[in-house]
Amino acid sequence: MSLGGWAESIVIAILALIIIGPKDLPKVLRMFGRIVGKIKMWSGYFMTEMHNIQNLNDVETLTQKRKKAAQIPQDE
Repeated sequence: MSLGGWAESIVIAILALIIIGPKDLPKVLRMFGRIVGKIKMWSGYFMTEMHNIQNLNDVETLTQKRKKAAQIPQDE
């Protein structure tokens, strides 16, 4: 049974408050936010590199097609 987005978030927040405590919760949330930020940053780098690799592959494919087309003798 799914509680939905808000209800799950509230349950997680209450559990974090109970387990971690009100004194250390801001520190833990800051640390968690930094970790999530770094993960997003690295995933952005990863996606950029994947796009660069795909573009490089596209360029190589087009270069090969151009070379093949240049090798075909044309009837004049």
